[in-house]
Parts: sequence; C-alpha cells; structure tokens
Amino acid sequence: MNMERNENSHLDLAKEAVKRGDLITATVEATAAINEDEKCEEAYIIRAQLSMSFGDREGAAKDFQKAAELNPSLLEHLSGEFKNKEENHVFKIPGLKKK
Repeated sequence: MNMERNENSHLDLAKEAVKRGDLITATVEATAAINEDEKCEEAYIIRAQLSMSFGDREGAAKDFQKAAELNPSLLEHLSGEFKNKEENHVFKIPGLKKK
C-alpha cells in the first residue's frame, strides 16, 4: 500500500525527529510509518539504525532484513557487520545474510 507521502507523514516526522536528536519520537514515528505502509523500506532502515543506537541488535537485524526483502539491492550495501564508532569494535547482526 504505497501511499503518496505528504509533508507530515510519519516517515517525514521520523526523519525530522532524527535531525533534532529526538530518537524516541523518531522510533515511534518510524514504527507508525511501518504500520501505515508495511512496504516502506526507508522506515525499516531508519528504525533499524535507531535500534542499533539503542543497542538492540536483534531488532536492528529484523528491520534491516525486512528492508532488504523489500529492496534486494540494499544487500549490496549491507554486510551483516556494523562498526560501533564510539566503542571502536565491529559486531555481527544475526540473521542478516546476503542472498
């Protein structure tokens, strides 16, 4: 159900919240965007990135996987390994595999 997005869509509100640093609101709005349109790959990516920032690797893996299912070309950019810049280490996301 890909609806045209208006400037106040949940996806846009999620992006604005990320820019403001309001990660809780961004997560809520990204989830609302997914509930509104289950094929909104961008909302899954935003929520996955937010999940990573909260340390929820399992949630991030599920959202990255769903985004990749919706848009297989994303697999070119996702390896299943993510580097945490602050702690300077790499960890693998379970369940994220190139097909």
